[in-house]
Formats: sequence, structure tokens, C-alpha cells
Amino acid sequence: MLDVNGRYIVTVDDKEFDLTLSKQDSCFIVVSKGVEYRIAAEKLTDRKFLFKINDNTSEIDISRNGDHLDLFLEGKDVNVTVEPYNLAELKKRAGLALGAVKEKIIRAPMPGLILSLAVKSGDSIKKGETLLIIEAMKMENIIRANADGRIKDIFVAQGRAVEKNEKMLEFE
Repeated sequence: MLDVNGRYIVTVDDKEFDLTLSKQDSCFIVVSKGVEYRIAAEKLTDRKFLFKINDNTSEIDISRNGDHLDLFLEGKDVNVTVEPYNLAELKKRAGLALGAVKEKIIRAPMPGLILSLAVKSGDSIKKGETLLIIEAMKMENIIRANADGRIKDIFVAQGRAVEKNEKMLEFE
């Protein structure tokens, strides 16, 4: 069984949190800035989980996208990365922290159908701007820019099916 006890750096969108995690009975204890959260999780489907955090319950869709997780909760897409504290600190000292280098290639996070493209080659885009929308399992998934930049190339078209990890866009 995976040992989850330890200290982690968790990045939610662009906000970084230093927290400790431990397992106690059937739940996890997360401590962040001296505040303790009791978290219980129940797997509903392959991607859908029911989380109870203290007295609040939320249904969350989770999918892995490269080295991070894409969460959909309360109507919002959230990008989350979890790294052991020592590794995150080592990367920071080496100049390789997660925000230091942004991916130049945007890949499909899941198989689906391209519903719309919001950009074209040569467009300047801002971080968080919508790039395209993929329909998967009857849900629309908005793919947003992870950094400011310029679109170098587009490898997909509206109405085209894509496979998971297929190259969709490239930044300059």
C-alpha cells in the first residue's frame, strides 16, 4: 500500500499550499497553515468521487493530465499538482519549479469530439483564456491556456474526434 503520510506542496491553479497528510482510520487528515481538515473519499465511478471535508460534501470529477490532475467541482475546472515537499523544494532551487516552464504542446486530456476552436494560428492568448472545447461522455470540457503566449500551430478541427494525449495545439 502507498504510504501517503508526509509533507507535500500542492498547487491549485497558481496558488501553492504547504501541507501535511496522514491516514487515520477511514479518512485522511490534512493540515494546512495550522488548520486540520478531515477528508473521506468514496469512489463513485472511474473519474467521479464523493469527498467529505469536515462537514461539507462535494462530488468531484478527477482525471490525470500528464503530471497534474484536472478536477471539475462546483462548476469549475481546477488544475492540481501534488509533489512531495523535498522534491518540490529541490526543483525550486534548480529552477525547475512547476510554473517555471510551461508546456508548449496542449494534448487531449481524454478521448472526445472537438466542439469548437476559440483560437487560430498566430493568435496571442492570455493565461486562462479558452482555447477549445471538447465533448467527452456528454460533458463539455473547456481547455484553457496555461500561460500567456502565441498559437504556433493547430492540429485539430471542429467536429473532429481526438484520442487521449493526442496533440491539439502548440505554442511558440
